[in-house]
Order: sequence, then structure tokens, then C-alpha cells
Amino acid sequence: MDNTDADDEFQDAYESQPVVSSMDLQTSVDDSKTAVHYFFNNKFSEARDILQPWANSSMYHSLGISVFTFLEAVLTFEHQHIEAASDALKQCIAVCNRYRKKNTFSESLGKMVKKTNYDQYSPEEIHAELCYAEALLLKSMLTFVEDETLVSFIRAGLKIRSCYNSYKECMNILNQRNWDGENHKVHFESGVRMGIGAFNLMISLLPARVIRLLEFIGFSGSKEVGLQELETGYRLYHSIRQVLCVMTLLGYHLIVMYVLSHTEGDLQICEEILRSQLQLYPQGVWFLFFKGRLEFMKANIDEAINWYMKSWKSQEIWPQYHHLCFWELMWTNRYGNIIGMKSN
Repeated sequence: MDNTDADDEFQDAYESQPVVSSMDLQTSVDDSKTAVHYFFNNKFSEARDILQPWANSSMYHSLGISVFTFLEAVLTFEHQHIEAASDALKQCIAVCNRYRKKNTFSESLGKMVKKTNYDQYSPEEIHAELCYAEALLLKSMLTFVEDETLVSFIRAGLKIRSCYNSYKECMNILNQRNWDGENHKVHFESGVRMGIGAFNLMISLLPARVIRLLEFIGFSGSKEVGLQELETGYRLYHSIRQVLCVMTLLGYHLIVMYVLSHTEGDLQICEEILRSQLQLYPQGVWFLFFKGRLEFMKANIDEAINWYMKSWKSQEIWPQYHHLCFWELMWTNRYGNIIGMKSN
């Protein structure tokens, strides 16, 4: 393997790297919340314009740009977009490593024999650990898209393991740190709940033999734990990552459950979530689509078609997304025709 091509995500977090940003944590969080609001209201350019100027120095700005480019890559599967997403994620990981806790060699050894005092971590250091875990998760998922060889599969697995360990460290920080007077806790907690919840759900969906193997090497997965963590994150209403918990829950209950397990999802919580999210993002392409999917699962065919049409026509930036709406419209119309034939 070419050493110059070594994955940036495995950079030593303890190397001394100067922080060149004058952007404070509160401002970066506020900017990201504004960008999220724009993004989920289909104002993609406005969201990108807020984040791009600071993408090479602020962890939250860099992570936001990485998420946007990642979504574009998985929606289009075009080579230039995949490369752009990979570059953005490498940059994000490098930015996060500037802020992550830097331990000396003796401190690293001490962590093996005594409990870490997370009160000594600065707010920037704990948020950098979470942003690092999130970027690493996206990078590992992108690896499957970049190259489908066995080597890439193994590399992605190693990245996922590193990401999982980072999320477990973040959970330790959440549970053991004294948060008195820190108004950033809600943003940190929602990210930890989302990551731990998503991991538990993903692992719980795997075959039993694979789960036993993963448990042997340190992974664990429980559907109940995953859903509980995600629902807790969803109810942190003013947090920056609440919408990610929402997207994960909707995707699981309305798509994954029907495709992989052939059982019904929790349509009641989906109804509750979509009612609130469509008030916030009435033209949001994702929530219009999920609303159509919910009505389809409830066998309200005309309503489903109406919402899918709204989702299709709500944006023109990603024409490839229209194909997903067309696919769902094909099945809803086909199902509607079958019901009509039976009624006649």
C-alpha cells in the first residue's frame, strides 16, 4: 500500500497541530443550525454558502459540507461527486483531529489503569471527538460506494470499528462528564444518541451468525436499545442533530422494516414525527417523501400519490432523486389499480 495514500481518518489524534480558526464553538453551532434549516427546506445553495467559507478550519462547518457532498454522492453515484465527498470527509477528519484531546504517552498508558477524568476535556475537544466519529462513519460508508473489492470491504470494516470505538468514547463522556452550566450538552447528546442508536439498529438487522462474530470482536447490537436511543435523540427538540435521529427513525420504520424484516414499523411514531417536521420544513423533499411512504403503508393510495408528487416537484437540484419518487409512484399506482379492479 502506498504510504502517501494512507487513510487520513487514522491520523494520530495526538499530534500537535495548530488550530487556525477564530470561529468559536457557539457560533459554529449556530451557523450549522441555520444551515440545517435551509437544507431541509430545500435551500441547498444557501446552506452551502454558510458552511463553505469555514470548512477548512471549523469542525461543524466542515462536517456540514461533508454531509451535503456525501448525500449528493449516494444520490447520483457519479464519480466526480464521490471523489468530492471523499475529499470533503478527509478534510473534515483532519480538522477534527486538530481539536481532539491530545494526550501524552504517559497519559495514554494511564487510561488503561484508571478512569479518565472527562471534566478536563474542553468543550471543543469533546465536540471534536463526536464530529470525528460522524465523519469516520460517513467515510466508511462511502468506501463501499468508491470500490466494491474485497480490500475495500476490509478497509471499510476497520473504519467502522474505529468509528464504533469513538462513539463508545463519546457515550462515556456523556455519562461521566459534569455538564453543569454547559449549554452545548444537548447538541452533543443528540449526536451520541444518533450514533449509538444507528449502530445498534444496523447490527441487529444482520444474520445471527454474523452478530455472534461481531460480538466476539467487540461489537454489540440491540434493536430495543437502538430505537430507545434514537427516540431519546429525537425528543431533544432544540439540538442540532435531532433531525438526523428523525431521518434514521423514519427510514427504519417506513423502509427498512418492510424490506428486510417483512414486518410493520411503528407507524404511530412516524405520524407524530412527520406532523412536527412538516410544520418546520413544509417543502422539505425528504419529509414529503416519507409522508407519502407513510400513507402508502397505511393503504391510503390517493394520499400517498399526492405526497410523492409533492416530493418529486419540490426540488430540481438532484434530478436523480426524482427516480426514487417515480419508483414509489409506480408501485402506488399499480396497487391502486389492483384495488380498483377488485372493487369492480
